[in-house]
Amino acid sequence: MCTPIFANKEHEIIIDNYIMVMKQFVREISNENRWNNFLEVYDIIIEYHNNYGKGVREQNYWDWIMILPINLSVMVNGYLAGIETKRNATAVKSYKIILNELLQDVIDKIEKLEPIDE
Repeated sequence: MCTPIFANKEHEIIIDNYIMVMKQFVREISNENRWNNFLEVYDIIIEYHNNYGKGVREQNYWDWIMILPINLSVMVNGYLAGIETKRNATAVKSYKIILNELLQDVIDKIEKLEPIDE
């Protein structure tokens, strides 16, 4: 599994918390096969984030810093929509609400970050 690159310690704490909660929710409602599929897509997003800026026209700090929350949010919402059944609908809807609130909190915190290299 890939490890994200962070702008600084504050960025790391903000994103790690979001990832931890997101993974915990997904793990709770996934069988082993679906969990592994989820992790494959997760790794693709982390690799994209980590390699952003290596291209000639990819050097916007704010675009880079928002890759993880936006793409992980889209991924997890799509995953939850695809895994929802009558039996787990209540849990899935609850997870979506909590994750969307957490995402808004993450975005608010990231917008206040100053580009500092530690």
